[in-house]
Amino acid sequence: MPNMTSSNPVKKILTLPTDTQQSMKKNTKKSAELSASTQIKYKKKPKELATENDTDFTSSARHLVAVDLGSNSFHLIVAREQDGCLQILQQQKQAIGLAAGLDEYNCLTQEVIDKAVNCLREFNLLIVDLPYSAIRIVGTQALRLATNIDDFKAQVHQVFPHPIEVISGKLEAELIYKGVAHTQPLRGTTFIVDIGGGSTELVIGHNFATSLTESLSMGCISVQQEFFLDGSITPSAMRNAQAFAVKQLTGIADHYRSVKSKTILGTSGSIKVISQAMLELYGDNKITAKRLNRLVQQLIRWQHCNNIPLRSLEDARRPIFASAVAVLSSCFSQLAIEQMRFSLGGLREGVLYGLSQSRTDIDTRERTIHNLIKLYHVDQAFNQGVLQQITLIKQQLKKTNAQLSNVEFTLLCWAAQLHEIGIAINSKKHQKHGAYIIEHSDMLGFSESEKEIITLLVRNHRGKINLDSIKLYNLKLAHQLENEFINEADNQNTQANKNNLIISEQRIGLLIQLFRLAIIFTQGRVQTLTTSVIVDHYEDELLISQVGESELQNKLLKEIDKQESAGLKLQIND
Repeated sequence: MPNMTSSNPVKKILTLPTDTQQSMKKNTKKSAELSASTQIKYKKKPKELATENDTDFTSSARHLVAVDLGSNSFHLIVAREQDGCLQILQQQKQAIGLAAGLDEYNCLTQEVIDKAVNCLREFNLLIVDLPYSAIRIVGTQALRLATNIDDFKAQVHQVFPHPIEVISGKLEAELIYKGVAHTQPLRGTTFIVDIGGGSTELVIGHNFATSLTESLSMGCISVQQEFFLDGSITPSAMRNAQAFAVKQLTGIADHYRSVKSKTILGTSGSIKVISQAMLELYGDNKITAKRLNRLVQQLIRWQHCNNIPLRSLEDARRPIFASAVAVLSSCFSQLAIEQMRFSLGGLREGVLYGLSQSRTDIDTRERTIHNLIKLYHVDQAFNQGVLQQITLIKQQLKKTNAQLSNVEFTLLCWAAQLHEIGIAINSKKHQKHGAYIIEHSDMLGFSESEKEIITLLVRNHRGKINLDSIKLYNLKLAHQLENEFINEADNQNTQANKNNLIISEQRIGLLIQLFRLAIIFTQGRVQTLTTSVIVDHYEDELLISQVGESELQNKLLKEIDKQESAGLKLQIND
């Protein structure tokens, strides 16, 4: 069993405290200077600790800051950690193009250093008075190559007085994998490709552990500088760029091909814009070998980066789009990749979760559920009673047409743990508040279809059953499932997984019925008790017997009326 975020109140919870917002805007204080050997900065504890009776929401919060000095873009991410919950508060990004600022001697030009300094000056304004507990700044390929790295650090230190850690390609790949693993569930052995500005990282892992990592000196900027410098996209330029990428991959391709990866993901801005191009060209964001080859030929027909008509392509990405496609198409051909999907997680998330004190070795979805329970102060004792009742009902229906699949049972368990979070807003119609919170929360680890079903169950766990919401879900379902499983390597397993997650309108109705019954059957708040009621299913109708006491009977008679008004069949057997 798995253990697992209307209105302005939700927004208030998810934003920075007022005093923190004001302090982030100030630039009147300087951060204390650190030793150059320190990689992670920890601030001293405040002189006055919060008292035991202090109920201030922010009193025990830790603010974490992660900065990724990438070869193309710089990223800042700020999060607040409290009671094991990690909330992303702010993210900033600026395109710097460090890799393009390396001269023939791998020396960063003063122009690109100035651009980096201006960016980090702005980042510093956001965190200078933020009561953060830990900060980590990492540099990647461009800074690994830079021969004047000491000069770069000295100039940056004047405006951003924190140590910069230039990490190895292997560590970068590991952090990328962890960033993905903490933002979505990974099914089996997972292969991740990250195309950065100066390098491409390849990593294979399982759960939260990596088994094969590689960092190659080819990125969208470095390849663009070598083969597409003036923006022209000629057959020879594309052919030479792909040949260069193939040569980089040759020495390690056999190792990666030999591992049968169930999930194949791409991360970084380059793969994101390619997935957006697929959506614009084909109506969905699948990245396939066939589509990439077509895109290569189309880019050659467009002849120049300024002629690319894709609306999803930002101007800053135009010069490096062809080089990103050349690198990714070569990865597909050399590493026997047929399909890939984009993942939002990456290096900066890996750095951030490395700073966290919460458990980072558990399932991402379990951690998300736990965080929401903590954040909204859910009555976990009552939820455990509902979970026990759901388990009992599952056993009773084992040999009927209403037998629950593992996926359906898991969805019910997730919903059971979250169904009362709306009480944090108002106990009246809290099913609607709870559904709103889930719908508008960053449910890290959950697919869109999983989130939709949990929202439906929470929305309909009490009160009137909303049939329109069920119909709307079914309109979205097929397209979502198609996108969620395009990366599965084994076609037979892919179909089996799709079949497991395709939940019809009729089955959604059944899950709502069972969920509502499990809540009704759970008696008591302080000490919950499961009932001896027996649930059966015959000819599309749920049957309840051995109801016992009159109070429970009265509740069930009212419930029968509510379910019948929604077209759901429920009956009490004498």
